Amino acid sequence: MKNVPEGWTDDMTIAVPTGQSLEGIVDYVLQAAVQRETSSEVVQRLVTEFGLTHGDAELALDRTCGGVLRAATGRRNNCPSKDKDPMAWLSFQRCLNQPEVMGAIYPQFARPPKKIWWRRLFS
Repeated sequence: MKNVPEGWTDDMTIAVPTGQSLEGIVDYVLQAAVQRETSSEVVQRLVTEFGLTHGDAELALDRTCGGVLRAATGRRNNCPSKDKDPMAWLSFQRCLNQPEVMGAIYPQFARPPKKIWWRRLFS
């Protein structure tokens, strides 16, 4: 990265406590978004139930939501880096592969199910 202030990084990983997983954290944040929990509720639960630091909890929320917004574009080339932004990558993948998640969070970005051409032959 060029012209980045000292101490800044493009690495968006967090320390995952023993017994937890990035997938579990992302799943929780996505479910909380579907249920319309507030960001402060989500951060608090990530701290108390998942054992994250407050800063990592805020980052987990931010990056998971970042993946959702990037998936809303519907463009696979907008995929975050799996290595540098794994929570955004996971949520991006989940939203593209399970469009009902995207539709539950952002109904305006819900896509109709794909029509399979051969089903018309047997309808």
